[in-house]
Amino acid sequence: MRRILLVARYYSIEPLGILYLAGLARDMGWNCKVVLVHGSDFMEVFDVVRDWNPNFVGFQIWTGYHIRAFAACDMIRAMGVPVIVGGPHATYFHKECAMHADYVIKGSGFGLFREILKGSLRPDTYFENNGRSESFPMPDRSVVYDAYPELGRSPIKSIFGSVGCPFTCTYCYAPVFNQMHGGFALTVRPVEDLIAEARAIGAHWPLEMIYFQDDIFGYDAKWLEEFARRWPIEVGVPFHCQIRLELTRHDQGDRRLDLFVRAGCTGITLAIESGNEFLRDQVLFRHMSDELILEGCQKILGRSMTLRTEQILAVPFSDRATDLATLGLNNAINPTMAWTSILAPYGGTAMGTIAGKFGLYHGTNDDLSETFFDRSVLRHVNGGPRDIERVVKRSLQKEALLKFTTRVEDLRVEVRSSDCVTDDIYLLDDRANNRYCTDTVRLQRLFNFLARVPDGAMLGEVLVEISNDEWGWKRIGYELASHLVSTGKESVLPQWRISLANEMRTSVESLPAPIAENPYYFCYFPAGGKLANKCLEQRIFERESFQLTLNELGTLTRRHLFSCDLYKIEKGEKAIAL
Repeated sequence: MRRILLVARYYSIEPLGILYLAGLARDMGWNCKVVLVHGSDFMEVFDVVRDWNPNFVGFQIWTGYHIRAFAACDMIRAMGVPVIVGGPHATYFHKECAMHADYVIKGSGFGLFREILKGSLRPDTYFENNGRSESFPMPDRSVVYDAYPELGRSPIKSIFGSVGCPFTCTYCYAPVFNQMHGGFALTVRPVEDLIAEARAIGAHWPLEMIYFQDDIFGYDAKWLEEFARRWPIEVGVPFHCQIRLELTRHDQGDRRLDLFVRAGCTGITLAIESGNEFLRDQVLFRHMSDELILEGCQKILGRSMTLRTEQILAVPFSDRATDLATLGLNNAINPTMAWTSILAPYGGTAMGTIAGKFGLYHGTNDDLSETFFDRSVLRHVNGGPRDIERVVKRSLQKEALLKFTTRVEDLRVEVRSSDCVTDDIYLLDDRANNRYCTDTVRLQRLFNFLARVPDGAMLGEVLVEISNDEWGWKRIGYELASHLVSTGKESVLPQWRISLANEMRTSVESLPAPIAENPYYFCYFPAGGKLANKCLEQRIFERESFQLTLNELGTLTRRHLFSCDLYKIEKGEKAIAL
């Protein structure tokens, strides 16, 4: 039997695209194996190639992980096995990928993948212009879950209900994808297919929730009507989905949210990105008012659904004030979870163009990380959006930042608009830029916590002001306690400590030192005692630097919130502070 090995990066959720490709290979009579790579260790991949002798090795490659993946592709080709490359990086940087692969698939690739397996295509780069009309195969989940049982044991499984996005966010490749295909078109899977896929999952593996990974689930109103009628009867499993705030507007938005609830939706993820309206509108191209954001989020929370907001810190022309405004907006919304990233200016996106044009970024995709949590790589501007906002407002051009002519000299950027008026903006020097990048890392790691604290933006401003030599867990605890006292919580703090100790199955006097130094952090999370015990069990307060401690604390807190609050897969006490 013909054999194909599929390779992707290991994450805590299943590699959804790989599951569908494995299903296509199965349907064509191929024997398929999947290896999910931890970090940069491709040894298992090489061992399988040597021992199993596949006809092809297929790589799913994301920007930021591409350098490591390319090295593995080169090694496998040297072993005499043809390599197929697909995924986002292959779609937008196919020429680069072609240097390390025999076959490169741009865009939606089910049809091209099928033709390669049939032997109908010679080695080359291919683009399927009609790829968005291809039907999804039934995924082969067993090939992944058998090899990685922890993914199969997860009570949350992912499904694609639709593919595509009509919006033009500068940090995203969706606008380029739509241009490649001659415009936006949404690929919507038949409701019948989703029902069959969900039933197949429930018949073989644990299933308590479906996460629909669509960018804009329920965009097609007629489709949603059918889905809401059939899903609760024929599947009956609750689900979480992603939408845009624009889809909550007016009576049609109310109707859409009501259908979500009727169908069994328990939570929604949506992006806000910035608390500064100028940055949202002119830098991120997310044309949403504060009013729309607050109203849409309230509609979701008012229907007893959980809500995850998403935002980006350290975007071009941001500063500490705009990042704190993002935090303040989340304080006003009070979402279940406030997921936060730090901008990566991917080449080929409008954001990458803006960052390069204004001298904010001189690197390439090769120096970007695969995650969205690493320290900012940008040179930021002095004064935040102040100076560039004045220039943009005077120009009256749509998407003005893409149209200005610029000249960069050291820390000065000369900006010339279409009316030939020249303005100067200035970049931060090394010391100030380093400090701002440090500020954003601090805020990002603590954002989920600060978004839950009353007047959390005020506390956030205090925390980023702390000098590096005084920055630490105990100092954060001191500032938090002082903040709570100043906001009228002094009388309840002793009871909070008692409640936390009870949840941890100990006494206040016996609280371990790291918890006693900052107990109120854990009081703002559901099952806070469980989170505190997880931190102790994983010994995160014993790391060699506080930055490593904070990194791991942010990750652990985020995962705890996913399980205990957003998806409610783990049961536990409500947050003590609430």
